[in-house]
Amino acid sequence: MAQPRRLSADARTVPEQPDLSPLDDKLGFWLRLAQQASFDALHRGLGPLGLTPGRLGVLLMLEANPDIRQALLAEALHIKPSNLTVLLAALEQEGLIRRTEEEGNRRANCLRLTQAGRTLLRQGEAAEAQAERDLAEGLSPAERRALLAALRRIAEA
Repeated sequence: MAQPRRLSADARTVPEQPDLSPLDDKLGFWLRLAQQASFDALHRGLGPLGLTPGRLGVLLMLEANPDIRQALLAEALHIKPSNLTVLLAALEQEGLIRRTEEEGNRRANCLRLTQAGRTLLRQGEAAEAQAERDLAEGLSPAERRALLAALRRIAEA
């Protein structure tokens, strides 16, 4: 078996930071880094509340859309129905939401926040608002609006 080649001390020096220039103009790369920064900021505020960005999104949607069908919620959030079912089961077990069968259609579940869900949502909204402020700190209001518009166009493509 061949032995690995030994490098001289000079050849082993590795730069402190890698050259990112091959990725500098890659939209997907910067979107991923921005998403990671967003999730990190959200987790710092939401984690102590037992919330994640996904759980907060579901609670926000249920407040805005009481009695929404589970299938419609999955579609709106672009979540696989099976993944949403797991998330909803946990929220229901924690007493944060209530699932009821749709009248006349036993296969369809309608979803609604409980009072405990609303209380947790208020706390989550405060943490989320702080994370939003932190993320937008270096942006002017016009830049923030332009970024949101661009992200919406990308997401709708």
